[in-house]
Amino acid sequence: MLSIGSAMDLAVATAIAGGGIVYLFEEWLKPAIDSGELEGILPSWWLPFTGPYLYYSNRRLIQAPLKAFIDFVRNGES
Repeated sequence: MLSIGSAMDLAVATAIAGGGIVYLFEEWLKPAIDSGELEGILPSWWLPFTGPYLYYSNRRLIQAPLKAFIDFVRNGES
């Protein structure tokens, strides 16, 4: 089972239980599709997730908390 967030987990669990079709990012559904729990349909409509984007003001002086967050995301730290 995915551990994305409770709403997405519930949507995927409902689809696995036969409660309907779920429309989420391909990467989030791939484990359930690969395991055979879900069957993919309409692959040309699948949503890719290329990663998060952060938009912020292009100022010379960026506040320290925002700079720390940007550095954290850019370095891929977990």
